[in-house]
Amino acid sequence: MNMKRYLLPLLFLSCVCAGGAYAQQSKPYESQVTYQKSIQPATIIDLPYPDDVIESSIKDYMGRQGWKGSSSRGYKVYKNIRLDQSDTALSDLHIKVDPKSSRDKSHSIVTLLSARAGEDPATRTGKDAERMSKTAAFLEKMLPAIEAGDLEDRIKTQEGDTKKAQNKLGDLHDEQGSLEKKIRNTQDDLQKNKEDQVKEAQTMQTSVKGDDAAMKKSHKKMDKLLDDQTSMQKKLARYQADLEQNKKNQEFQRVTAAQQQKTLDSLRSSRKH
Repeated sequence: MNMKRYLLPLLFLSCVCAGGAYAQQSKPYESQVTYQKSIQPATIIDLPYPDDVIESSIKDYMGRQGWKGSSSRGYKVYKNIRLDQSDTALSDLHIKVDPKSSRDKSHSIVTLLSARAGEDPATRTGKDAERMSKTAAFLEKMLPAIEAGDLEDRIKTQEGDTKKAQNKLGDLHDEQGSLEKKIRNTQDDLQKNKEDQVKEAQTMQTSVKGDDAAMKKSHKKMDKLLDDQTSMQKKLARYQADLEQNKKNQEFQRVTAAQQQKTLDSLRSSRKH
């Protein structure tokens, strides 16, 4: 058996735990980005999640707050946002999520451009330090929702893997039943063949001094019975070998399915209620 396959779910679970810990350690930082041919200050964070998962999580989070985004210039724009409860001036958040690199699609870069409500970021000059600070705090407050979204995505994927493993085990069990039936039928056919051979031998014995044509016909029938016996014995041996391999495959698949279920249970238990 390939022990590496047993370790895969454990390695996957380790990655889940490591990803969560990494996200907790991730902090927004200030940088600059090119926006419509202008250089603008931005709040950026590097997260250990795929870009589509982050985008979906942000959309859900903002939607729960009553904010609906629209696409503009490669960003998702959420308008008239109050960055914190004490904020008297509304802001527009321009959010973009990109894979960290073409080779690493499991990590993403999240960029936030914050501007006054209705302001075009491309026309800004200078940096609003207070708004940048509030934007970073707003993003940090969003991180648990992004992490939860990634967890749900992993759970969904693991549910599919677990179901696939269980279905494969079920298919192997059905195959076992089919092979056992084929073995029984072939054994019955062999028994019937042997009985027919005995009868034909008796026929040949009684007609040994009789008609040559009858004897020739009986020999021909006996030859066919012997050929059929050889064919059925080979078929029986093949079915028995397949059944033995099937049982080994089921043993391996039971372990795989159990481990997949264990990984799924661990992921589900990581949900924060």
